[in-house]
Amino acid sequence: MAGLALTLNTAENCLLNTQAEISTSSNNIANANTAGYAEETAVQTQDPSVWSTGGWLGTGASVTSISEARNNYIEQQLMDANTSASYYTNLSSELTTVQTMASDSGSNGISGALGSFFDSWSTLAQDPSDPSAQQTVYSAAQSLASAIQSTYSQLNQAATQIPTQITDTVNQANTLIQQIQQLNQSIVSTGVNSQPNNLIDQRYQAMDQLSQLIPVSFVTNANGTVDVNTVESGASVNLVSGATSYTPITSTSGITGGELGGLLQAQTNVSGYMGQFDDFAQTLESQVNSASGLTIFSGSGASSITASSTFLTGQSASSLSTIAQNMSSLQDSTSVTFTDGTTSSLQQYLSSIQNTIGSDVQSANNNQTYYDALQTQLQNQQQSVSGVSLDQEMVDVIQFQQIYQAAAKVVETTQTLMNTVINMVQ
Repeated sequence: MAGLALTLNTAENCLLNTQAEISTSSNNIANANTAGYAEETAVQTQDPSVWSTGGWLGTGASVTSISEARNNYIEQQLMDANTSASYYTNLSSELTTVQTMASDSGSNGISGALGSFFDSWSTLAQDPSDPSAQQTVYSAAQSLASAIQSTYSQLNQAATQIPTQITDTVNQANTLIQQIQQLNQSIVSTGVNSQPNNLIDQRYQAMDQLSQLIPVSFVTNANGTVDVNTVESGASVNLVSGATSYTPITSTSGITGGELGGLLQAQTNVSGYMGQFDDFAQTLESQVNSASGLTIFSGSGASSITASSTFLTGQSASSLSTIAQNMSSLQDSTSVTFTDGTTSSLQQYLSSIQNTIGSDVQSANNNQTYYDALQTQLQNQQQSVSGVSLDQEMVDVIQFQQIYQAAAKVVETTQTLMNTVINMVQ
């Protein structure tokens, strides 16, 4: 009877184990598309054997834990790729918008207005006393000033929006940092021997989202919590210390990755473009006024440059002819010195601004394409480790059902044998 009781107990444990395995597979199937979820497995450990007159008898196995399929190395690599991909995605988006605002093909925008301005002087040189030709010069000067102001104003609008985006991103990051520390606390509070996989999944998802905003690295502690760090100005900075504390981001100047880093770099770039347009406007004003001997343009830079509507008043035909020649010489001059120290023609300087913007956009786009591909590759690697295979889960469920049926048959057979033995001794 003792042997039959042991067999019955072993079969019962097998039934319980199989129920746990089927439940685990069902949970995997239900969460196959859940972000941050890692495949779970019911881990069984062999139970101690017992001595009988015939030798040692096995007593089956018990489910001792529900493990998650995770690879910290791949997950860290993926977070790094998230950071870089997000950085260049945001930088590319911001700079592409700026490029559209400062669009200048040479025949339109500021370049087109500059060409029309010099062309108007060439037309005036043919008949300096022609009122129509004089009016064309006035209109061209005003159009040029307006084009500069308009472009600068649009760039300034973009520049004033970026700080708001930076603030929003910092707030999102700090919310996630606090959430990770709170999840650490919840994990610790469940006890040393517990396995709160759902909390671990939520924490991974929060770290994954954080890695898209700022650079993130993590270390898993013995108690199941994680320490989370970022990088500022090349130095590691602790954000979450296990379940003990968290440190919100207060300074952004040293962040060079993620959405926040992309916005900060875009802010620097836009500021540089605005500075170049400002240099152009100031140099244009001083050079044109000096070459003409007239106060054609006035203002303190690209934001305020204006053109007079009376600068030709009182000028003789001979004087206007001379001024027109000077304007032609200025147009062709490649030795104009700008306030930033650059020496070139006015048109070449404008082209260099466009080339700088275009080069920055192209570089951001190329890097975005590279890191998007790397991100996809690492996501596939992560899925190969942590992802749920529905086909495999269905195969496992069928196998568990067969084991369950076999264990149930053992219970049925054992019960029949026990009843037989009982009837024999009555």
